Amino acid sequence: MEFAQGLLLSKVEYFIWVLRPNLVITNETDNYLPAGFQENIDRGLIIPWCDQRAVLSHSAIGGFLTHCGWNSILESLWASVPMICHPISVDQQTNRKLVVDDWKVGINLCDNYDINNKSIITKEEIAKKINFLMSEENSKDLRKVIKEVKKTMEIALLANGSSEKNFDLFVEDVMAKTKMAIF
Repeated sequence: MEFAQGLLLSKVEYFIWVLRPNLVITNETDNYLPAGFQENIDRGLIIPWCDQRAVLSHSAIGGFLTHCGWNSILESLWASVPMICHPISVDQQTNRKLVVDDWKVGINLCDNYDINNKSIITKEEIAKKINFLMSEENSKDLRKVIKEVKKTMEIALLANGSSEKNFDLFVEDVMAKTKMAIF
């Protein structure tokens, strides 16, 4: 409910929201969006699934609110789309730290978020972060850094790049340990 109200409050006209009904926790069995939400959006699209990589690769996409799953982060980086991070569980907290604190290609959804007290997330905070990310002026540093990170990724994937070299070292290490285990 707070996400929907925050989206309305942000006044962002164009958006795609992948909302999987089987993952929404609510007391209501049928309606997991606030009353009147659908009537108050003109150009927003709410769908249960999409080809995320294809959507993120579209030039009209200005930002991505993500739970910080590793595939989502990689897809966003490849598409040069800055992120609003809202980790939910497991490795997503660590991934958020990489995106926000280390690489500086995203922002926290809620700076005061407590995993044990999810009620801290407010519609006002959501709207504020969406508006920040969607403002070219406010998020220009994020957009500049994300292009640099993408360039580093592209270089790593070149023939004889760091990905190939590290993979080869890994295979050599496994082979060496396997030979030692046999003898």
